Amino acid sequence: MVYVMLAEGFEEVEAITVIDVLRRAEVDVRTVAVTEGPVVTGAHGIPVTADQGMDPSALKQAELVVLPGGMPGTLNLDASPELDEILRERAANGQPIAAICAAPMVLAHKGILDGRCATIYPGMEEELAGAVHTED
Repeated sequence: MVYVMLAEGFEEVEAITVIDVLRRAEVDVRTVAVTEGPVVTGAHGIPVTADQGMDPSALKQAELVVLPGGMPGTLNLDASPELDEILRERAANGQPIAAICAAPMVLAHKGILDGRCATIYPGMEEELAGAVHTED
């Protein structure tokens, strides 16, 4: 199972494209609201009804957790204590986490990218403290 995390202000194309491509490939994908209630509004005002709310036990067992970027979505992902715990545990156990565009900032702030190569939205490189910035 792949979980795509949706926080208020997520970048719609970064979330919906991932969901669409994986579902076309017959991968089981669920959207997760990192908010109160199931409706999460993207950075461009598009409301999306998430498949489910936060379920730490399921997220810890996922094949992949995806963090779409966008502002203020990335900041809202970063501010979630529940997501913080999940991401730290996944990283400690070597489980995959994908972060798109601005979202690598979330992983960097938690020390998950320390010493690792990472790419981020141009102009946000300072948010990758501890990581080895690459444009590849």
